[in-house]
Amino acid sequence: MLIEVFGPGCAKCQTLEKHAKEAVEKSGGNHQVVKVSDYAAMAARGILSTPALAVDGHLKSQGKVISSDEILSLLKA
Repeated sequence: MLIEVFGPGCAKCQTLEKHAKEAVEKSGGNHQVVKVSDYAAMAARGILSTPALAVDGHLKSQGKVISSDEILSLLKA
């Protein structure tokens, strides 16, 4: 699975990226975490508020930092 973390690099964005990496470790799966900080790419994806998280191209969260357990649940779904 491809996990994308969207944000300009603020503290909340960094925390969400950390939580995503923790969720990948907990899952034991072969997932890739990618950080996207390009504003044009975010706008093209319809992201209005950061940080945001997408799993396999589907936007799952935006405007808040979700926990690693919440991300793990998204990976299992």
